[in-house]
Parts: sequence; C-alpha cells; structure tokens
Amino acid sequence: MPVSPRPDELRPWWKGWLGIGVLVVVAALVAGVSLWLVQRADEAERCTDGEPNLVWNGSGAERECIGVMDETHFAFAPQLRDITERIAKENQRVRDQWEKPEAGKRPVPYVKVALLTPMTTSDTSALPIEEIKSSLEGAYTAQCRANVCPGLSQDSPGIHGTTPQIQLLLASEGKHQDRWQPVVEQLAGLTGGSHPLVAVAGLGISVPDTQAAAEELSKRRIPAIGAVLTATDLDAKRLFKVSPSNSDYTRALRQRLDKLPADQRHAYLVFDSRNDNYVQTMRKSFDETFPEYIENRSVSFVGTTGNNTEGEPGLFVNALNNICHTKSELVLYAGRGRDLPGLVKALSTRGQCGHTRPITIATGSTGAVQQAHQVVNLLKQSDITILEASSAAAEQWIKGAEAPTGFKPFYQSFKELKFPDSALHDGYAIMHHDAVQVAVLATRMVTAQTGRATPDVETVYLQITNLHDAGRVTLASGDLSFDDHSAGWPHNKPVPMIQVPPADGRPEPPYRTP
Repeated sequence: MPVSPRPDELRPWWKGWLGIGVLVVVAALVAGVSLWLVQRADEAERCTDGEPNLVWNGSGAERECIGVMDETHFAFAPQLRDITERIAKENQRVRDQWEKPEAGKRPVPYVKVALLTPMTTSDTSALPIEEIKSSLEGAYTAQCRANVCPGLSQDSPGIHGTTPQIQLLLASEGKHQDRWQPVVEQLAGLTGGSHPLVAVAGLGISVPDTQAAAEELSKRRIPAIGAVLTATDLDAKRLFKVSPSNSDYTRALRQRLDKLPADQRHAYLVFDSRNDNYVQTMRKSFDETFPEYIENRSVSFVGTTGNNTEGEPGLFVNALNNICHTKSELVLYAGRGRDLPGLVKALSTRGQCGHTRPITIATGSTGAVQQAHQVVNLLKQSDITILEASSAAAEQWIKGAEAPTGFKPFYQSFKELKFPDSALHDGYAIMHHDAVQVAVLATRMVTAQTGRATPDVETVYLQITNLHDAGRVTLASGDLSFDDHSAGWPHNKPVPMIQVPPADGRPEPPYRTP
C-alpha cells in the first residue's frame, strides 16, 4: 500500500514543471507588453506614420520635427505643404523607376542628395519661413532638372546626363540648427547600399552649429555644399560653398564705395555682438577692408537671431546717437537681415539730432534687402539707401542685366514648375539650386568616367575638387570653379550689388571672387 507524503514533504506547485511553465508564460506576456509599450512610445514620437526617421524633439514651444524625409511626406509647416509634397512625390517616382520600371525598360539607378536645413521657425530662428520655402523650391528645381521631372517641358534644359537619378532627402536640423547631431547620424547611415547618399547640400546659415555639423560630415567622409554660407571662419575638409565669403562681400563693396566723394567715406561700423560666425567675420572683414573709412568709429547692438541672446536685443539708440554726433553718411552694417529694419527705423529719426544728410547702409548678405522691403517707404521718406553685396540678384538677372550664363536655363525650369518670380528675390532658391546642382554634376561626372551605376562619397568629394578649368560648372549664380586649396570657396563667383530703393540705369559689371 502506497504511503502518502507528510504535509511538510509536499513540494510547492511553483517548484515543479507546472510552475516553470507558468513562469515562462508570464515572462513572455511581460516581454510582449513591454515591447508593445516601447513600440507605442516610439510611434508616438514619430512626426508621421511610416517614417521612423522623422521624430519629435524638445518640449513645449521648442518641440519640433527633426530627421530625414524621403518619399514619405511630412509638411513641417503649413507654408511648406505644397513643396514638400512635390519633393516626396518625385522621390517616389525615382524609386518606382528602379523597383517597378515600365514594361520593356531597364531599372533606372538612383542616388540620394540631402538638403540639411532648418524646416521650422520662430521669431529668433535661423531662417524665416519664406527663405526656407524658397530654399526648398530651388533645391527641387535642381532635382527636377536632373531627373527631367514630368513638370518640365521636353525642351527644358537639364543637368549633364540623365543617370543616376536623384532623390532629394529633406533633413530637418531644428530652427536654431542645434539639433543636427542625430540627423547627421542618420545621414551617415545612408552612404552605403545600392542607392547611397553622395552629398549634403544647404547647411543653413553661418553659426557655430554649422561648423560643428560640417566637421562631423567631414569625419564621416561626406562632402557638403553650403548654399548661403559666407563666414570666413567656416572651414571643414569636405565643406564647399557656392556663395562668396564675407571678405569677398567687403572687397566688392570697397570697389563700389571708393567712387564716393571723400567727404562721404567717413563710415560708422554697426555690428551685432552675438556669438555668430556671420556677424563676427563680417565685422572683421569690414575692419580689414575699410580701416581708413572706419578709423575707430564702431558701435554694437544685440541681434535677435538665435536662442542664446545675451542682453536686450534690437536696440539701436547708441548707433543713432553716435551717427548723429559724427554726422556719418555711410554705415557699414555687420548684422543679420532680420535686424536691418530696426536700424532703418532708428536712423529715420536722425533729423531730430540735426543730421539731415542722406545715409547709405552698406552690407553683404544673401537676402538682407528682402527684410528691408517692409520699410521701403520709410527708406524713401528718410533719404536712406541700402547697398547690398549679394550672392544673387534675380530682379536684375531676369531683365538680362549682367546675368550669369546659367541663370536663363534655371529660370526657364523654375517658371515651368509654376514658381513665382517673387520666390527668387531673396536669393535662397538660386543658391540652394546651385548647391544641389554641384552635387549632381560631380556625381554624374564620376559615373560617366567609371561606367558604374552609382559612386561613393569619397569619389564625389574628389570630383568636386576637380571642378575647375575644363571642369568648371555653369550654375544659376555663375560659372564657378572649385579645388582643394581654397578652403572650399568658389572661384569666379560674381558678387552683384543690390540697391534699395533701386538706382536708375544698368548695374555695373560685378566683382568676381579670385
């Protein structure tokens, strides 16, 4: 007869096979729920469904979408909805030509070019929404010319060959350009495979984070082409620029202002005191180029661009008082375009302190005069003229005045894509078109020589350094050359003068970069 175990000999159920089974089931359930929660949290951080590379960053008023957009559309801002939809649609068309070619046609190879720039704005952001929008329109025009988009006519001038086709990735780095690190990390992960990223264009404006992003891209061996970068201290091994430098701007201004009568050359330098590469090197370039104009006459203000403002921004009382005291008729302005209307408003009251002579405000920038258009009537009433050395002068070039040879074919395509002439006036569309076009031209010059479908970033970088002499490139803003010993600055870049209110007659032939 079997003996029943005593109660103290009974084994707890959880120590047997049943317990082990239950524990396994519970562990699986916990793991599944945890994974589900992580996935839900990850999806909640995405800016749009189906695009894991676009995520929300920051909180409250600083919350914004950063990351990389390809063929999955995200607008970033209501004003950008149309142009971002068009870019996403073209990216999808390019992908479909590879994955689902039409009957009887071979797959068409493609590569990726990223446009790294702010896509969001605030009152202190690096770029206003209008300049972001025109930047995207210019970059899209370059993509369309490269791919022969359906929106272009059959006789529309393209860009050197037809393959590889170009996907234009929109890389949002934050309104202050300070969230570039995870974005560059994403871009670096795209340089391999059958459809590699071959270059990055744009890079926003000349601020310390631009330098940091350019250095990191260079470490990742990715060539970068700045569209409107002009600060003379922006330098990284693989960074190129299609714009003139601040030194070029001041040399062009000197060439023009030396024609003034001697008594009108007593200048006052008004400069932004913030830690901003553009304004700091603009001030330095003015000091170096106009020493006998300025002597010791200078005054600072705190600009309104950026998120690290120290001091009260936008005050020009000191500038007004000093200019009144010295009766200076020439103001050399080393500040952002956003603050230019404030200076104009201050100087318009100079009659109260006995300064009744006309004033010229001279500066170097892409698009600063567009900010001044909001005070154009005040300029006329107050006898103030703004003279800007610029990277582009669309209003002049549309009329054929000193237009570069590459402007007309660009302008034809821009109009065929139904963009208005007004989108060209700040220069951002032209310069971002040119930055993307350099990447396209270098890429196709490589594939034409190698016979391979796609190149790598190293070969594209080396090709950009050889875009000179017979390899000089015809862009919308000029016939430019690049090499490996000019710190990435272009040779032969025209620096046109824009005057507001406009002067009578045709513009003079522009200064050209050496």
